[in-house]
Order: sequence, then C-alpha cells, then structure tokens
Amino acid sequence: METVEKIGSLPDIIKRHACSMQLKLPVFPGAAFELRQLLVSDDATIEQISQVICKDQAIATHILKLANSPFYSGTNRSIRTIRDAVMCLGSNHILNLVVCSCQHTYYKSQNKMLSEYLQILWQHALCVSIGSKWLLHELGYRKLQDEGFLAGLFHDIGKLVIIKIIESLYSTDNNINLQNPIISNAIESMHAEQGYNLLDAWSIPVVYCNISLNHHSPDFDASDILSMAVRISNQICRKMGISTNSERPADLMASPEIMALAVDEYVLSDLETVILDAMQSEYSMLNELRLDNSTPYGIYL
Repeated sequence: METVEKIGSLPDIIKRHACSMQLKLPVFPGAAFELRQLLVSDDATIEQISQVICKDQAIATHILKLANSPFYSGTNRSIRTIRDAVMCLGSNHILNLVVCSCQHTYYKSQNKMLSEYLQILWQHALCVSIGSKWLLHELGYRKLQDEGFLAGLFHDIGKLVIIKIIESLYSTDNNINLQNPIISNAIESMHAEQGYNLLDAWSIPVVYCNISLNHHSPDFDASDILSMAVRISNQICRKMGISTNSERPADLMASPEIMALAVDEYVLSDLETVILDAMQSEYSMLNELRLDNSTPYGIYL
C-alpha cells in the first residue's frame, strides 16, 4: 500500500474516509434504538421497556448479568426477569448501560498497536462518563447525571473514528507507529470535529454533538453545567494517566471549569476515588460481557 506521504496528507485522507467510516459504526442495534426512542416519552411503562429489551436476546442477557452483579444487586436475590431488572436499575441507567455495552464492541482491533490504544481510549471514555455522572450528582445537578454519563462516553469518539480509518488504511501493516507525529497530531487536532460529525450523522441529540466538538475549546460557556462536568472529569482522568494524551494538566484547582462550578479539592479527591473504583468494578465487569446468544437465565417478562 502507498504511504501517506505518497498519496497525500493524513488529515485529507481522514476527511475523505470519514463518511464511509460513519456508516460502519452504527451506535445502536435495533432494540437499543427503540429503547432510546421509547424513553423520550415520559409515560413509558416498565412493561413497554421490558418488551423492547427482550426483542434482542444479547441485550437482555447483558441486562440480567448486570442486574445480578454484586456492583448493582447488593443482595443475594436472583433477578430472573427483565421487568425486575428494569425496576432494579432504572430505565435511564439501563439505556446508558446498553449503549455502553454496544459501544465497547467497536474499541477492538486485530492490530496489536491499535488494540492497545483502543483499550486505553475505551477506559478513558468509560471513566469520564462515570466521573461526569458522579460529579453532577454530587454537585446537586441530579437531573443531568444520566446525560452526563452519555456525554462522557461520547466526548472522545472522534478518536475512535480516526483510529478505525487508520486501521483500514494500514490493514496489512503490523508496525503502525501511533507516536509518529503525523498520526498523533492528526488524532489530537481532528478528533473533536470528527466526533461531532459522527454523532450528528447518528442523529444523536445536539447537546452531545456540541460537547464532543468543544470539549477542548478554550472558549466555553461556564453556565453549561453538563459540558463543565465532562471537561472536569476529562481533566481528572488525564491527571490520573487514564488517557491517550500523555500531557498532564498542571494545576487543576486553577482550571476555569473547576472554578466555574466551585468544585473544591475534597470533591476532586472523591472524584478520583470514584474513578479508581470504577476501573476496578464496573469497567472490569463490562469488559467481561459478550454480545452473544448465550444466557444463564431464562428471559421472561
């Protein structure tokens, strides 16, 4: 295959391939998309939600596994029906977990270098999503906490698009060097725009599109609480080394986002603990789940 130098600049190549890559990364399987549409309505019933989930055996299996895990159940009671699982986890949290499980399947590659990068990228996305949700809850913005989870999960999705494009360009090259300045600069400089374009193509609500586009912008709206929470969680994860970006923020307490939300050092310390706990529990648990047709339980309404 021709090198990037021979066929043009990498940014131009990425832009040319981006539209086709969007079509290869569907955000929702059918049942998950229907569940999202159903939850837009305030009068959706547990029975309706359960029926939608049961249309996809793999998703139903995930939900039952999660509902029966120690992280969620907290008891020895066995949850054997989707209806009980919905009552246990809550409909909005179930949607977040469904999207999370589906997204995880895209963060994989046969190429060792790309696989290692995607593993870190996934870990970062999940930790920012959990951190954003916790922070919004802790600061009293509980109505935004589920949106915070999805906003955190999607904020760096443009990097996934670029990596998948690079994977297709170098499908026969097992020696891809992501430290190559041409590649690393393209990822850092283009991922916000590519993330926006992908989410927009998926018809994801504009609030998530804008957070993906602007999460590194020096100009931001300090009254946008959701965006502030994602930016703070992103900074914390970078400080902790949970990031594809090796550059660490200097003084977090001087961050304008932290000052805008009046977040003190004790909350930041607790946020780090939450993220560490997430890596040891929810991340490990979701990493073990598989989108297959096996299920240890009978799936009943």
